Amino acid sequence: MSPSTLPDQDGAGGPSREAKVTAALIDLADTLVADFDPADFLYRVAEHCMNLLDIADAGVMLAVDPGPLRLVAATSEDVRLVELFELDASEGPCFSAFHTAVPVEHTLADSPSPLWPRFSARARRSGYAFVYAAPVLLRSQTIGVLNLFRRAPGSLSEADRALARALADVTAISLLQQTALDQHRTVQSQLQQALNTRTIIEQAKGFLVARHAIDPDTAFQRLRAHARHHQIRIADLARAIVEETATLPPPVDDANI
Repeated sequence: MSPSTLPDQDGAGGPSREAKVTAALIDLADTLVADFDPADFLYRVAEHCMNLLDIADAGVMLAVDPGPLRLVAATSEDVRLVELFELDASEGPCFSAFHTAVPVEHTLADSPSPLWPRFSARARRSGYAFVYAAPVLLRSQTIGVLNLFRRAPGSLSEADRALARALADVTAISLLQQTALDQHRTVQSQLQQALNTRTIIEQAKGFLVARHAIDPDTAFQRLRAHARHHQIRIADLARAIVEETATLPPPVDDANI
């Protein structure tokens, strides 16, 4: 019985298929964590495909613009080798789904397909009978492919096709969410660094005002001029002045500042 036609609960009174799907989508959407690991996340995507769909193996391919499509997760050595062969041969449903941005399905017959002869022969030798490739779309850009392999004859049910596309979509959304978070963290880090730098400069200005009896604007100008002349960062110079590991010569007169 296909997972798409399972009853609400399994024979042991386990969770319903709907509950399993909900749990999987929640798990894949939960990327807002400090220790997010992209590799672990993509392997979880493949495992959820195995648990929810009527398939034998799953693989996930991604491309980092402008780089080539790469295999990043696979549920078995068999599918890993088939996927690598497909990428090397530059043919097959997964490769085509990536470049066309539409799902591609393909039945593997005993004789190689004229469309993808090398891929179909290699996949068939590995015991696969059907492949479904769902593109992972980030807005209008294809960033990868979710590849599903069946050993049993027959294609995926319509329910499984729809769920496969949903899993591909949540994969894209989760990666986008994590990317946005990383960018936000980068901005926040840069902002914090700027604030810290500004604080140390203000402290150095106060030190120079007290030491040389000059006004704050003049103190800043002297800081900046000294840093430029010696090709050092103004924040490093300011920190050294505050820590009293560096000093500025007293001003001769206003014209030399």
